[in-house]
Amino acid sequence: MTDELPARIGAYCRVLAQDYQKNTARAVADLAILRRGLGKRPGDDLASWGIILRAAGHTLNEHTESPTRREWAAHTALTLFAYHQQSERSRPMHRESVSIGSACRALIKASGESSEEPIRRRFHALGTSTSIAELSHHARSIVGLLRAEDIAMDYARFTRDLISWQYPDAAANVRLRWGRDFYRLPSNDDPIDEGTSA
Repeated sequence: MTDELPARIGAYCRVLAQDYQKNTARAVADLAILRRGLGKRPGDDLASWGIILRAAGHTLNEHTESPTRREWAAHTALTLFAYHQQSERSRPMHRESVSIGSACRALIKASGESSEEPIRRRFHALGTSTSIAELSHHARSIVGLLRAEDIAMDYARFTRDLISWQYPDAAANVRLRWGRDFYRLPSNDDPIDEGTSA
């Protein structure tokens, strides 16, 4: 059975970015509210949590005392997207097929050689995170750099990766994919090498 949550998150990011580009009051407000959830646990900020649950629709119907892996993934992806899209009205910061590893590779290309080592260190810190809260912290640092260079990434894919990363047996596969995307040589059909922005 395919998890519909990542697709729902991606679709919401796409619509929210389009509405933000049109300067609709709801999109502006929703992005601001979502940013208030940055660095917090799912549900700690009820206003942002309400938006996240609305975006996820029926795909998040959990009944546990603590946030679930899927709730953490949706919360992390949407609050980071809101931070990424902040003040960027010319293009969406959600772009299909661009993993966080590919986006970091594009960041080095856009920032220049002098930035390569600091970006690589941040990427490695992301990969060696031992908790979802730590991973969210390191991802926020990376997203801030991506935002500065107008480099978009795929938030549906990121949501899927965040869900998988929280399972010990699958975390290594997520790191493997991120590492491949970060370190591999560019190819002619690589979406990130066709231009770093959406």
